[in-house]
Amino acid sequence: MPRKPRLDIKGCLYHVIARGNERHRIFRDDADREQFLSRLKLCMAGTDIKCLAWCLMSNHFHLLVLRGERPLSELMRRLMTGYVSYFNRRHTRAGHLFQNRYKSILCDADEYLKELVPYIHLNPVRSNIIKHIRELGGYRWSGHLEVIGRIPATIISRDKLLSYYASNEREALRHYMQLLNDRAAKRIKGVFSGGGLVKSLGGIFEAARQVKRGEAGTSDERILGVGGFVDEVLASAGEKSSRMERWQDILAEVVRKTSIDSKAILSRNQRREVVRARAVFCHLAKERGGVSGEFLAKQTGLTSGAISMLAKRGGALTEL
Repeated sequence: MPRKPRLDIKGCLYHVIARGNERHRIFRDDADREQFLSRLKLCMAGTDIKCLAWCLMSNHFHLLVLRGERPLSELMRRLMTGYVSYFNRRHTRAGHLFQNRYKSILCDADEYLKELVPYIHLNPVRSNIIKHIRELGGYRWSGHLEVIGRIPATIISRDKLLSYYASNEREALRHYMQLLNDRAAKRIKGVFSGGGLVKSLGGIFEAARQVKRGEAGTSDERILGVGGFVDEVLASAGEKSSRMERWQDILAEVVRKTSIDSKAILSRNQRREVVRARAVFCHLAKERGGVSGEFLAKQTGLTSGAISMLAKRGGALTEL
């Protein structure tokens, strides 16, 4: 199955991961790490890209960045091409250093940013490079020291990052450290390393509640988010989500069977025959298409309660 094109959208949050080819080391010593970070700073200079978290491991790296005007692909191409050239020269080698192309997961900042930062910075603890979270305060190869103010923030946009946690620095740091300690204790693995609904759950977010209600909605392996967020991202990229296709197909089916115009069905028109068609549509969209009441409410301009009542009525009508 051909892989989908990257989603590279202005203003979005991306978790970027690049791994060494065949799991080989991409950083052999501290000189390599210093070189990579120098190149990262150079590539970011003069752009409005903001880095909110980073971590260098022996055979891969993580970045959490807010994309600005310039494409993320431009930054990553410059960074990785330049570093590979340096690495091959220094270590007298040739060929690929990284495994395929880098992975960039577009994330719902409102839902996941506060969790992603400690998740990325805890990589050395989860991998047992350091034994305890208290040692993270002396680990040079993640953005944690910049966040807590132990070293100057030359890579991380510290003020921007802390603003997501609280309105003042002290409270923001307290919230960040609380999450860091909590996640270190739970040793959560793999939750944020991929997109798609299943990998988005972790037992903590709204996705879990949506699944429980049977309203899981759209998922996409390129996106860490659920439901309406995924639909909005795909629409911004000029793509249709599978959920959008399902509800539109169902709407077309109801139009064919009732001869009621789709605009009328999605309006607040109270003519009896239109309301009946709307009720059938809401029922089928929820039951057959897996579309949430909240999503249907946005499409029709009605409340979620009204959608629930319509869907119940539509269920009775389809049984007649």
